[in-house]
Amino acid sequence: MSAGRCSAQAAIHAAALVIALAAAPLGAQTTIGLRAGIGPATLSGEDAATRGGSAFDEPRYGLVAGVDAGIPLSGGLGVRIGLGLAQKGGAVEVPPSITASRLLTESTAEMDYVQFSALLRAGTDAEAGRLNFGFLAGPYVAFNLSCQVAVTSVDPGAILPEPPPGIPNRVHPGRIGGAGPAASAQDAEVACGEGGVSEVKSSDFGLAIGGGFQVKLSDSLDLAFEIIYARGFSEIDDEGKTTGHVVFQSGVVFAIG
Repeated sequence: MSAGRCSAQAAIHAAALVIALAAAPLGAQTTIGLRAGIGPATLSGEDAATRGGSAFDEPRYGLVAGVDAGIPLSGGLGVRIGLGLAQKGGAVEVPPSITASRLLTESTAEMDYVQFSALLRAGTDAEAGRLNFGFLAGPYVAFNLSCQVAVTSVDPGAILPEPPPGIPNRVHPGRIGGAGPAASAQDAEVACGEGGVSEVKSSDFGLAIGGGFQVKLSDSLDLAFEIIYARGFSEIDDEGKTTGHVVFQSGVVFAIG
């Protein structure tokens, strides 16, 4: 069975679980949350560093968006079942020395996942006041939808010598109006598994932790703000890379029970 088909079936099963839990009869209020955010994502792995490869440990800013069902358990304790889209990956910074090749190259790994999570939430009593603070922790599993590496190469042009000290406002004869030659750039995209780029596995799992607060706007509507850190435990390719993602997100929460 193909990875795409497995991902689609997993997404359908996760969505059915969210709907079933949200519809379950409970004494306290069940909630539906709609959230979106952005944050830095990175890739790292010991094997890549040992073999001289490049770990994508510089940040790539990825979007997240999803829906979740909040299921109350007891007091301020509950579980939040979520399903959404998460953009992960990372970037390799420009090499610090460019004198040999005269070429700046930056690579960004762009990976899209459909992500299913089950987070335990411990917070203040929702009825205690206008603000409700809480902490979140729990596992997630993600299924890869797409993967590519975007490469940007920039030729900075000729590097002109610095003017001698003590001669202000000196203009090099090769410059016009004091500006150097314009740099040229070239972009390319390589799919994972092609052109020397490692193939990415179909799934990823890990742990998400974080916290935030909700502001009560009415009896059935809250405004939510959170910061979540998701750390992958599984190696997503043969080089041993793992995912990391810090997300700043906000959204609205509706009470349906």
